[in-house]
Amino acid sequence: MRLTFKVDFHGPFIVSTGSASDSLDHTVDEEEPFPSSELKGLLRAHAKTWLGIPERVVGEIFGTATANGAWIFSSVSVQKMQQIDDLAPGLDPSIWNRVTVDSDGRAQERALVSGRQVWASEGEFAATWDGAGEVPTAHMLVIRAAARDIVSVGMNRRRGFGWVTVTDLEPWSEADSLALHDIRMTNG
Repeated sequence: MRLTFKVDFHGPFIVSTGSASDSLDHTVDEEEPFPSSELKGLLRAHAKTWLGIPERVVGEIFGTATANGAWIFSSVSVQKMQQIDDLAPGLDPSIWNRVTVDSDGRAQERALVSGRQVWASEGEFAATWDGAGEVPTAHMLVIRAAARDIVSVGMNRRRGFGWVTVTDLEPWSEADSLALHDIRMTNG
C-alpha cells in the first residue's frame, strides 16, 4: 500500500542542513531540500500533538525508540519554481537575512543571521506500508489527517517561511472525521 501526497508551496522554505558554509549561518541541501527525516518528524508531531492521536498508534506508524514504524516515508520531491520576478528567484536557492532588534527597535550588535532558502512551486511524497499483514485503516487515516494538518515546514515557519498546503488523492469525508475522532478516543 502506498499513499501519495501533493505539497503546494506558497513561498520559500528552509530545511537547514545544520551546518554553515560560504559565510552563511544556515545552508540547505540543494539535491534533497526536504528530506524524509524532516517530513516524518513533522507528520509525527502533527499526529501526536495537534491531532491528539494516542502514543501507541503514533508508535505503530512512525516508530519508537526501540522499534521501527510500519511505514516508510519518502523525501519530498520538489519542483523548483521558475523565476517569476526578483522576489521568486527560481532555480537556485536564494539568500535570506534576519537581524535581531532590541526593545527600542534598533539592530543589536552581532545579531545578523544569513542563510539559504528554497523556492518551489510544488512537491510530492509517499508513505509506503512496510508492515506485515493487512494495512490498518486507522494508520492510513492518521497519516492522511496529519499530512492535511501541515501548513508550514522547516526553519522560521512562524516568520512567514515554509507555508504549504498538503493534500492526498482521496477527498476527506465526514466519515473520515468521525473515524479519526474514534481513534483519538481509544485508550492508546
